Amino acid sequence: MPRRPRRRRLAGPDPHEAFVLVERHPQVITAICLAVLTVIAAGVTLYVGRSFLLPIATAFVFSVILAPICSRIEWLRIPRPVAALFAMILAGVVAYAGFSQIAEPAARWVESAPDILHKAQRQITKLQEPLKPLSDISKEMDGMSLVPTTTPKARTVVVEGPGLTQSLLASAQIIAIQAGFVLVLLYFFLVTREDFREKLIAFQPKLNQRVRTARAFRDVEHRVGGYIVTFSAINIAVGVAVGLSCWGLGLPEPAMWGGIAALLNFIPFLGPAITIGLLGLAGLATFDTLIAASFPVLAYWAINLVESNLVTPHVMSRRMTLNPLAIILSVSFWTWIWGPVGGLISLPLLIMLKVVCDHTPSLRALGAMIGAPIIRRRELEVAAAPENPPAAAKEQLPAAEAPASAEADQPSVFVNALGATAR
Repeated sequence: MPRRPRRRRLAGPDPHEAFVLVERHPQVITAICLAVLTVIAAGVTLYVGRSFLLPIATAFVFSVILAPICSRIEWLRIPRPVAALFAMILAGVVAYAGFSQIAEPAARWVESAPDILHKAQRQITKLQEPLKPLSDISKEMDGMSLVPTTTPKARTVVVEGPGLTQSLLASAQIIAIQAGFVLVLLYFFLVTREDFREKLIAFQPKLNQRVRTARAFRDVEHRVGGYIVTFSAINIAVGVAVGLSCWGLGLPEPAMWGGIAALLNFIPFLGPAITIGLLGLAGLATFDTLIAASFPVLAYWAINLVESNLVTPHVMSRRMTLNPLAIILSVSFWTWIWGPVGGLISLPLLIMLKVVCDHTPSLRALGAMIGAPIIRRRELEVAAAPENPPAAAKEQLPAAEAPASAEADQPSVFVNALGATAR
């Protein structure tokens, strides 16, 4: 009797295939492992050293923002150290004027916080009345037990921690020390920014690299400064609109709510969510009906909808377009690593990273994923020009338009670096 053919089992993964892949491509595997370990080490370093690195990053971001103001003051023949001090004083005056409009109403609101929370709790209780029969049934089910419990009650140990006053004093001391550290670093960043820029450009080995570095410095300053100034103007307009809406709806302290909306709008996605929660709480504590309490939230939601979908994309697209996913990831990462201050400086850090990626050939793909690439007016003219210009036009080209590769072999001297910077 002939034997029945055995069924062939499905071929599973070869256990030696992974080792063959490592043997064939050891450099690729090593590079991937090193990249993963580098990312993990960088994240751990940023998290563990946040008390030291956060003031440095904050001072650096504000130095980039204040650099154009400091340069304008230097044009008046004022020494750089004095110009840096004037720029910091001017920024402090503007910040104090903005916070003073919020601090006094916020202090009154905090004093009446127990009454506000009590009123809000009563409104929430009214909303829960239709669900009261279900909650009663749930409590009865929880109280039923088929087996009597004979286990003795365990003792509860309460460990008393430091009081609220001690915690606030300790936090205030830490914040004061870090704020002083930020101011000192900000001053020296503003004073030494040009020296650092010139030295970094001068040590580049080739002329095209010096030109690229000079353009990167210039674009970081212009893009970040212009982005922050434009975004600040939009947020101020949002604050004014929210304040007028709260005043028209009868919500107390409309100036405070406008200032809070303007400040929290600097934190993408997270700031508007916090503002909606605060306005909802204030509406529940102020108005007697749920419909009236929802009007401030709906007004802010409409203003934020117009700002985020019409105004900001139309205005910001002229300067730089950022990927919303990149913004969400940046805000989430820096908030997770460094807290609220990290979320506040996450957007300038993302813009700096994008500019650096656009000026680094090996990182241009990452820059394109973060946002639309930077296109200069000269690049648009070159792209629109014919590929083969006539011979007469070639003869009329000045010597300065020669390819950078012909000058790339020149030695890296400080004079050439300054010339590249000027161009």
